[in-house]
Amino acid sequence: MKMTPEELWKLAIRGDQPSWQKLYELFGGPVYQFFLRNTRNVEMAADKTQEVFLRIFRSREAFGGGSLKSWIFRIARNLLIDEWRRAGHREVLSDNLPEIADTATGVEEEVINAIEHAQMKEMIDECLELLDEDSRMTVCLVYLAGLSIPELASVMEMPLGTAKTRVRQARLKLDAMLCEKMQIKRVEQGL
Repeated sequence: MKMTPEELWKLAIRGDQPSWQKLYELFGGPVYQFFLRNTRNVEMAADKTQEVFLRIFRSREAFGGGSLKSWIFRIARNLLIDEWRRAGHREVLSDNLPEIADTATGVEEEVINAIEHAQMKEMIDECLELLDEDSRMTVCLVYLAGLSIPELASVMEMPLGTAKTRVRQARLKLDAMLCEKMQIKRVEQGL
């Protein structure tokens, strides 16, 4: 029987170590990706991910119910905002980002599809870097971390309607940038 994150949480705060491990397995990767996409710094993303889990452990009594995922990503968002303030909004980019294995991709995938996928991923990464911080954070929380729009509203501490608008605007910006990059690529290839 698969347990919900909230059920695992109840066991974890009672001292059940395997439940803490399962929670980390559930949320560690998405939290890391959230920081990696917003800081472009491998070491900082790992450090901030650890800090999120230390904070949820230390303030475990503060979770009053609702969505555990939203609470965890609210902590991550607040840490990211603190980091941006501390750094004066300058981003430290890392040239050696790790490749994250896509477990949904089978070994039998044709080479041409893998190349096209890698090229599209590279274009998306380039466009994400060009988005303003709020739009990038929104895209990362919804499309990479998998938050629903109500969860995003909770994490970002905004009304649901505002969250819907932010997601739509961020997605439109990203789509426009991708279209432009694809048109440039077609022109460069003489298509």
